[in-house]
Amino acid sequence: MIPPLVLLQGLTKTWPENGVTACDSVTLEIRAGEVLALLGENGAGKSTLVGLLAGTIRPDAGQVVLEGRTLGIRDRALDCGIALVPQHPPFSPELALWEHAILGDERYRWLGPRAKALLIQELTALAAPWGFQLDWNLSGREAGPLALQRATLTALFRRKPRLLILDEPTAALPGPEAEALLSAVSLWAKREQTAVVFITHKLPEALRWADRIAVMRSGRISAVVTPDQTSLEQLGSLLFPASLVAPLDTDPLPPPAADAPVVFETRGTRADFRLKAGEILGLTSLRGEGAEALEEELTGMSPLPQGCLHMDGHDVTGWDIANLRKLGLSYVPSDRLGRGSSPHSQLASNVIPYRVGQLARRGLLRRHSVREYFQDLKNRYGLAGEAGQRLVTLSGGNIQKLILAREMEQNPRVLILAEPSWGLDLEARRILYGLIRASARRGTAVVLLTSEPLELFEVCTQIGALAGGQLRSLRPASQWTPETLGRVLLGLDS
Repeated sequence: MIPPLVLLQGLTKTWPENGVTACDSVTLEIRAGEVLALLGENGAGKSTLVGLLAGTIRPDAGQVVLEGRTLGIRDRALDCGIALVPQHPPFSPELALWEHAILGDERYRWLGPRAKALLIQELTALAAPWGFQLDWNLSGREAGPLALQRATLTALFRRKPRLLILDEPTAALPGPEAEALLSAVSLWAKREQTAVVFITHKLPEALRWADRIAVMRSGRISAVVTPDQTSLEQLGSLLFPASLVAPLDTDPLPPPAADAPVVFETRGTRADFRLKAGEILGLTSLRGEGAEALEEELTGMSPLPQGCLHMDGHDVTGWDIANLRKLGLSYVPSDRLGRGSSPHSQLASNVIPYRVGQLARRGLLRRHSVREYFQDLKNRYGLAGEAGQRLVTLSGGNIQKLILAREMEQNPRVLILAEPSWGLDLEARRILYGLIRASARRGTAVVLLTSEPLELFEVCTQIGALAGGQLRSLRPASQWTPETLGRVLLGLDS
């Protein structure tokens, strides 16, 4: 019998901040030439497990064996051939992408112009087979999270890894790019007899691209199956037994009264719409076709290139996000860590920015009141973690839930959600859609911007499709089908 490329034996990790055992005696084989999908609900322990495997987290017990060699505490997993591309790669906003690519590589202490040009040429050649077209001179701030993820992946391939770990690699990718990436890593694993582990919440892509699928629940591996042994429905049952799945709010939202005032409106812009209280407008596009720019423009993060923006009867064109918030706008950004939170601050600190005045006395925060406020949000929104825990220790889905709770708690007049379901598992998405509908029932006008068009059918009352940077069609949700929406997004219909 051929020994596994990597063997995890009894890996255990309990977080001292909250006493939660994120991984409980996990044993798992990873074989040469295979793609292994790792599935599990938010908080199941997936990110902790890959952190233990990649050496970024030290286990309380257990070991990692790579090609017959047990990795010790002093071994750097990356030097041994285990490479991790995290869901949110760490970055400096001031460093260029090429500088990010050589961080931690002791061979590079200083680069002259010629050496820098040769490095960028090498990186460009490495990125080409993956379909990545990157401007390596862009700073981290200019590049954005997707380019940073691609730059990280390219840089790791310079090290010729034996095991590549991808944490939610397709969460921010549209369908064609996600397929291209997973196809490329699958071919690479088989050609080089290496291995790929990828975390995903997209069950169809696990069934299509994985050779085996490992399911985690409550810190343990609950099942390991092959795609031909299971189905989409069976995978859903493994992840979420019927006893754990809450019913989704499917009652139709009442239509606004004919004379109800318009709460949020754009005029003469790339995407004109009128939104009344209680309506949920979903706007979608293929990546680079307009939805990303709308997130910036509708929230005051970037100026409108043309036209005007009105909110509650006020012309708010040119207003920044701070003043829009004062008028009743809440915003859940697509960039959770860079824009939506303070990753290395406590959970409690991340939920109180708009409540400081209520939680302070004589200019000082009352610690007891802050913890009580966090606990109240935790109980009502099902948040993970403890008040004093650092936000960066949470999974991506649990970070998203915390940001969403913070913004919804303001009882906003307008709620803008950009890519709200990135990284969320099936049950977390059900909860998310329920929260959005509940907010609309309280009279909030909701704008949902997403690169996953099918989720619009779950929650929206209106759906708009953008192509070529412009809104091509805006209709009630009942007048769309996935096929007609796809044709507009591809520019085949209007």
